[in-house]
Amino acid sequence: MTANAQINAAWEELTAFAGAADALRLNEVRAIFSIGSLPGGYFRPGQSDLDVLVLLRGMPHTEMVFNAAQQQEKQRLETLAAQAAPYEMELIFLHESRLQRDPQTGRLPYADFVQRLLSQSKLLWGAFDLSSLEAPGKEDFACAFRRYLEYLRKKHGDDFIKQGILTELLKHVLVLMRTYLQVQRGMLEYDKTQLAQRYRASNPTIALPPGIARALEAQFAGEALTPQISDAVRAELPAFHAALVEEILRLNPE
Repeated sequence: MTANAQINAAWEELTAFAGAADALRLNEVRAIFSIGSLPGGYFRPGQSDLDVLVLLRGMPHTEMVFNAAQQQEKQRLETLAAQAAPYEMELIFLHESRLQRDPQTGRLPYADFVQRLLSQSKLLWGAFDLSSLEAPGKEDFACAFRRYLEYLRKKHGDDFIKQGILTELLKHVLVLMRTYLQVQRGMLEYDKTQLAQRYRASNPTIALPPGIARALEAQFAGEALTPQISDAVRAELPAFHAALVEEILRLNPE
C-alpha cells in the first residue's frame, strides 16, 4: 500500500468512527475533532496513531469529572475506538470549558490542546466554532507545562526521571523540547521527528545531550534501543530535565 493509500485509509477509519458515533445519538458531546499528525500533515503509518479529541459539554468543578450520562457516552465511544482498524485510535476527552481562560489565573491551562485545535485539526462530528478560541501565548504554554509536570508526578511518581521506562522518558524529552521552543523561542513544532533538529537550530541555552539525540534518532528510524543507548539517556536526562524545566517555568512563577 502506498503512503497516500495509507493516509486515505486513516481518514476512512476516522470517517467510519464519526458515522458510528453519530448513530449513538450523543447528547453530552459537543464535537469530535481529529488532531495531531494526520490533519497536521506528518502522519507516519506504522508509527503514528490517530488522536481524536472529544469535547464534552459543561463546566465540571474539578478536572476529569464526568457525570453519569457523560461517562456512559465516553464508554460507548471508547468501545468504538477499540474496534477501529487498521490504525490505533486514541480518544482524549475534554470539557469545552477547559479551552477557555481560567478566571482565577487568566491562563489557558490546556494551551496545547487549544493550539492543536487552531493549527492542526479537522472536525469529524458535531459543531464547534474554533474562532471562539484565543491563541495561547508563551505564559499559557508555561502554565500548561506546570500542569503536565503535576500529571507526570501523579502518574509515574517522583522517581520517574531516574527510573522510568525508556520509551516514556523519550516522550518526556520531546515534551521538554517542544515546550521550550514554545515558551522561549515562540516556535510551534508538533512533528516529533523534527523536534530535535528544530531545537538544536534554535540556539538553545541548554544543548541536547548526544546520548538522548542518538536515542531519538534510533527510535524514529525503527532501530532497537540498546542497553548502551538506554544507559546514556538515563545518565544525561536528569540534568537536561532540570535545566529545561527551570528555563520554561521562569516565565510562569508560582
